Amino acid sequence: MPPPARPASTPHPSPQLILAGHTPADIARLLRDHPATASSPDTTTAFLAALTGHWHRNARQPPPPGAPGLRPYQHRAAAAGLALLNYRLS
Repeated sequence: MPPPARPASTPHPSPQLILAGHTPADIARLLRDHPATASSPDTTTAFLAALTGHWHRNARQPPPPGAPGLRPYQHRAAAAGLALLNYRLS
């Protein structure tokens, strides 16, 4: 059985774009104008909030064996998600 399809409104690349140097305003504009996310901004924001919470929670766990950079990455991703949420909700 194939895995379930990812919803079209999944904004998970957004925090990575901030980590790559884009501003929250750039990402907000992209999400506002993209057909997959423009029709449901509340759903997009809710998913982004859930994903940010997931990164924040997991970043506080002990590092898994063999992945020493995972928790620092999750801290950065959570901070990027919070920056985007702050922009979207202000």
